[in-house]
Amino acid sequence: MRTFKQFGLNLSATSTLLASCLLLGLASGCGEKVDPGPPLVPVSGIVYMDGKPLVKATLMFNPTPGTKGNGGFAVSDQEGKFTVTDYSGKPGCPVGDYGVTFSQMTLPDGSPIPDGADRGKMDIVEKMPPVYTVFNPNIIVQGAKVEPGGSTFDFQLSSKMRPPHGLFQ
Repeated sequence: MRTFKQFGLNLSATSTLLASCLLLGLASGCGEKVDPGPPLVPVSGIVYMDGKPLVKATLMFNPTPGTKGNGGFAVSDQEGKFTVTDYSGKPGCPVGDYGVTFSQMTLPDGSPIPDGADRGKMDIVEKMPPVYTVFNPNIIVQGAKVEPGGSTFDFQLSSKMRPPHGLFQ
């Protein structure tokens, strides 16, 4: 086992070195401001599939080029209603244009995944048609323009929707 003396350091020199590193680390972070990102506005709505509320679907608001921020996400309730949250957990979404994608994971028989279930230990499948699950900033299947005062959307999806040419490229 090596001691501090074998490295040419005594305990007091090691303590001084450690304290200096700690103070330097703390000082380097002092005074820096963290960019909070663009302001968030309220975004909510209802999502339907074939005229019926889409239950337990995940909506992703993917920013298109020119829209600041990272977008947001939501999960629809039993009535298809959703409220968007940004990725830091704050309610809302930055103003801008978005391509909205949708996902609805279920058990293989189509039944909902039980609340609190360990999804990693279950067979689950994507129930949404692939046209709604892919974001391509050049081909927007479902778009949303979030306005400065906030926005409300009613998304009307169809299980028979076919992808536009080039969506999956």
